[in-house]
Amino acid sequence: MPDNDSYSLKSLPERQREDLFSAGSPSLEARKKQLSKLKTMIVDHEEAFTRALHADLGKPAFESFSSEIAVLLNEIDHICKHIAKWNRQSRSRYLKMGYIESIKRKRHPYGSVLIIGSWNYPLQLSLMPAIGAIAAGNRCVIKPSEHAPATAELLKKIINDAFPPEQLLVVTGDAQIASQLTAAPFDLIFFTGSGQTGKAVAEQAARQLTPVILELGGKNPCIIDETGFSKEAVREIVWGKFLNAGQTCIAPDTLFVHESIYEKTLNEISAAVSAFYGEQPRESSDYGRICTDDHFQKVIEFIGQGDVRHGGSYDRSDRFIAPTVLTDIEPGSPILQEEIFGPVLPVIPYTDMRTLLSSGRIQRDALTGYIFSKNKDDIQLFKEHMRSSTISVNQVIHHAASPHIAFGGVGTSGYGAYHGKAGFLAFSYEKTEYRTHHYIHFQGKFPPYSDTNMKALKKLRKWLL
Repeated sequence: MPDNDSYSLKSLPERQREDLFSAGSPSLEARKKQLSKLKTMIVDHEEAFTRALHADLGKPAFESFSSEIAVLLNEIDHICKHIAKWNRQSRSRYLKMGYIESIKRKRHPYGSVLIIGSWNYPLQLSLMPAIGAIAAGNRCVIKPSEHAPATAELLKKIINDAFPPEQLLVVTGDAQIASQLTAAPFDLIFFTGSGQTGKAVAEQAARQLTPVILELGGKNPCIIDETGFSKEAVREIVWGKFLNAGQTCIAPDTLFVHESIYEKTLNEISAAVSAFYGEQPRESSDYGRICTDDHFQKVIEFIGQGDVRHGGSYDRSDRFIAPTVLTDIEPGSPILQEEIFGPVLPVIPYTDMRTLLSSGRIQRDALTGYIFSKNKDDIQLFKEHMRSSTISVNQVIHHAASPHIAFGGVGTSGYGAYHGKAGFLAFSYEKTEYRTHHYIHFQGKFPPYSDTNMKALKKLRKWLL
């Protein structure tokens, strides 16, 4: 098993690219075989991954399987079922004046792809893009987050034992290693993480004109209008917010509630939190922990920026922060400006949907937007206001687990998309073969040009060009 030292980081993409181009673009059967091997690896080491995720984030086994392992297995199954259709060459023919043009189009791999994963879902966010990249025929280098060391080391051991490094390789290390990798001549870089780091990755890649896909975050708004309240709706929101201790890029960041249902919504939120995690959530085996000390400090500072309606306790010794609900937050507070990415839910009343949407309190290009409503006009207003690539109505989180839905950001939440067919397209480019068969050679296209030929061109341009 090669380690970081036995391979020059700068030479990694060159070695993978050379191996790929010397062997030729892998067949569909070869890609399916690689994906099948990856699936077997995940299944065979399910318990080990579950233990690693618990060590890194305190994840309960149910969340580890549902939000990390199951979605990966479903992605592989979906891609293997449809990849032949996606990869099929398309052909078209068009009759022109004097010739017939023939066009063939086919998807081709970029070459060597660098994938930089994130710590909040360290297994899923390392392997999900790799699945799309392999399906498209690429070779990959995966750099998992150093902030989830147990999962990163397990990925490195298992993958590097199972795959040749010219095909798929895991490299571990800190931000310095990541910087060395992004400076290497990869053919495509896929990054998941913060906006600040994403900018740095994009700037580094731009020096070599390397295309980049950025999956970032944002303040995903969640609205309950006067028609949207129910106990079931509140339970969905509470589940989505406090899943993985709030460390989910598509979690409802801030909850806006119509003033007519504000108090009963707050009461129902408290009831749901207690039902899920008990009166002592620290003792619950179903509740996770904050990943790093720095992030822990940031989240507890948010708690002091409003009145605690529920929760508010924390313990630095094991990075525990109770599910917390805040009210009466001063306008302009950092918690209303920055992505929370933790188990703190600000709940803010509003009086009118149009006024709320025009107030500037909602990030239009957040990664996603949620609304709970039976009012078609409110739903339409929200859809028109948001620039996000997805809008979820009367549900949270679930759309990200579907291989039928492209997952990606817009604006400050990133660019590019993956999952399912979107991933296959993101990690490949279209190569076109163009041919013509002339039955008449139109000599008027050659110099010297004449007024007669210009008149003919204007009259017959659709047939000539």
